[in-house]
Amino acid sequence: MSDNETQRPSDDERIRKTYVKDLKSGEAVRTVFKATRKERASSRAGKPYLSLTLTDRTGQVDGRVFENVEAADGAFAAGDYLLLDGRVGAFHGKTQIVVDRLERLDPEPIDPAEFEFVAPVSQAPKEREKRAEKPERPDDDAPSHKAARQRLLKLLDHPPIALGLDALLTHLEKQIEERVVARLSGQPLPAPGAGPRVEKKARPPRPERAEAHRAAEGDKPEVARRDGALPEGLAFKPFKALIGDGESPTGGA
Repeated sequence: MSDNETQRPSDDERIRKTYVKDLKSGEAVRTVFKATRKERASSRAGKPYLSLTLTDRTGQVDGRVFENVEAADGAFAAGDYLLLDGRVGAFHGKTQIVVDRLERLDPEPIDPAEFEFVAPVSQAPKEREKRAEKPERPDDDAPSHKAARQRLLKLLDHPPIALGLDALLTHLEKQIEERVVARLSGQPLPAPGAGPRVEKKARPPRPERAEAHRAAEGDKPEVARRDGALPEGLAFKPFKALIGDGESPTGGA
């Protein structure tokens, strides 16, 4: 389209503006965009093409010119308004227009505001600033942690459970202390779950067992100790064996 043709309202009305936000893959388009970027590139096979960024007030879309690259490159510059015919597709999941034909338009009758895109400001920096001002707690990001904490506190209200946990903590602290001492002294570490070493002490005999032992010993005849200076066969006898039961030391024959 020539510059003279763009000044005639009847021709301008026949151009239907398709905005970036309304592009659909697979459709053919004939509309106006502003070329905010133009670069020459080469494919893997070494074939040259034009890489464009096409813009209007609703967004930006990539454009590619694969045919008549030399003529298209000389027909416009970055910042020009283009009337183009092409097909909408996708490349690596991103919308793209393959341009079959393009013409540079006279910018005079065009409203620049229709082709100025301002990207929305991301809210992420503001959110990070708010988090920096307010210290985070585990409960803020993990509601489940808060619920678990409340349940544990509720369990501690029961005296038996509180006593059991206290005993468990004492046991764990003692085991940790033993392992630290063993490591510092170079001794072998105690096996996990092993309790402290307890030396076995001889238990005193029970009274009934002691009485039975004494009774058994009493039934046995006492063995007299023999004096080596006495003749063979002569030995001392216990005193009670000499006097007999109920007799005095001076009684007898």
